[in-house]
Amino acid sequence: MNIQYKQLINNKKVMIPATIILILVIIYLAICFMVGSGDFLSHTTINGIQVGDMTKQEAVTALNQQFEKDTKQLLIKMKANDQSYTVDLTGNVSFEASQEVEKISQKMKGHFFTRGYYYLKNKDFIVPVKIQDEEKLKEAIKKSEILKYDTTQKTTYELGEQKIIFTKGTNGEKTTETLTIQQIQQALKDYDFHKEIICQLEQTHLEDDEMETLYKELVKEAQNATLDKGNDYTIIDGKVGVSYDLETAQKAFLDTKAGDTFEVSAKITQPDITKADLEKNLFKDVLGSYSTYVSGSSVRKNNVRLAGVKCNSILLPGEEFSFNGQVGQRTVAKGFGAAGAYRDGETVNEVGGGVCQSSSTLYNAVLLSNLEVTLRYNHSYVSSYVPIGRDATVSWGGPDFKFKNNKNYPIKIEVSYSNSRLYCKILGTNEDGSYVKITSQKLSSIPYQTKYIDDPTLEVGTEKVQTTGYTGAKAQSYRYVYDKDGNLISSQKEAYSVYKKRDKVVKRGTKPVEVTPVQPVPETPTVDPNVTTPPTTDPTQTPVQ
Repeated sequence: MNIQYKQLINNKKVMIPATIILILVIIYLAICFMVGSGDFLSHTTINGIQVGDMTKQEAVTALNQQFEKDTKQLLIKMKANDQSYTVDLTGNVSFEASQEVEKISQKMKGHFFTRGYYYLKNKDFIVPVKIQDEEKLKEAIKKSEILKYDTTQKTTYELGEQKIIFTKGTNGEKTTETLTIQQIQQALKDYDFHKEIICQLEQTHLEDDEMETLYKELVKEAQNATLDKGNDYTIIDGKVGVSYDLETAQKAFLDTKAGDTFEVSAKITQPDITKADLEKNLFKDVLGSYSTYVSGSSVRKNNVRLAGVKCNSILLPGEEFSFNGQVGQRTVAKGFGAAGAYRDGETVNEVGGGVCQSSSTLYNAVLLSNLEVTLRYNHSYVSSYVPIGRDATVSWGGPDFKFKNNKNYPIKIEVSYSNSRLYCKILGTNEDGSYVKITSQKLSSIPYQTKYIDDPTLEVGTEKVQTTGYTGAKAQSYRYVYDKDGNLISSQKEAYSVYKKRDKVVKRGTKPVEVTPVQPVPETPTVDPNVTTPPTTDPTQTPVQ
């Protein structure tokens, strides 16, 4: 009896779980039957749209319409603590509804027995939005200025009289391009970009080399106020010179709490010329000026004028001027023409002929401005438009004329042309009122010789000058500097010049002179006054009386 009872109890224990499983199977099969056989299971949503009663095409149409509406102006709102930013992604996203809907439908329709599984597991699906061009995404993020968010407080400083007062920075947090891109892409993938995205931030720490970075920034020689060549020569204020011990500063930095201040002894040097000084004195004085008369053809005059005005420029302190570099190659395309010039001892026509008068005129203005000449060559022969020893020859690819602004202030070169005269003026700041006088002295002359060459095309006794002669010479120029009261401050030899002689060449005729034969003159008969002339036989002829 007891054995039978126990068997009955054990059978019931087995039957109960089996019955439960059977019931669950029946319920699952009922669900598989009830969910229907359409393109989607009932109550299925895609991107929040109910598509259970729709066909695949209807779902695709609904999703595309929603995408077009949501992304017509796609502005992603992002927030970093109390700072809000907007990233504009309009026109930089794509949406593949058709392919994704087909995948969802195939998954849900599947086999009859899998329908219940998908009905119970998940009925909410997402068709993601994708970025088309990641570089444009980066540009949009940069434009939003979200990457400027950084709560890190860098170490700052203030210059004292002979010390630097540092305020140690603090750690913080900041946005990064990588995290921002990841968050935007995730919002698009989840089709959840309508709400504001809270930015993920990266923790920041003061750099270990922060004091070294500040040292490189701070330590410099004092710099005078100057002009900004890249910004229409606007005035840039001077910079203070700073020098201090890095090791001492580094130790003080490590011993100081974040946010607290510490001091480091330093040598502070103020600039000699401040912005106010430069504004007051810029180009106020004529340092030196010179002019020359331009002769020759209209082409030569234009060459001299054009090269001269091309010299107009501004030189900052320490900058060097190069005539060839400033004027450039003399070409027809640049307006230069062919005119007389010296080449290999001969006078020839070449493009740009005459520009040496421009460089020589400028050279004299430079000397009178007491500027430093760094490169100068004299002509082969003595020039007529400037005193001997005070010329400066130039040639593209050959000799150049250079000088340096050795003043504390900028200088301006102003060249003009009027009524066959070239005027050169150098403006600057005459700090002490000094002025310059230039003299030159011919040390010796080298007379030319006359050479004769036979010319069979010229008759004997005839001469024709083929090459004019030039007298050679040696010359020395001098620079005298006087103070404002006329007292001589300094005198120095400026330039030693050697000019070649050029022999005169005369063609002498060797062709024999042709002698024209003398024709014989007929004799005139002698008339005897005692003989009477017989009368003419022409009755119309009147006898001579």
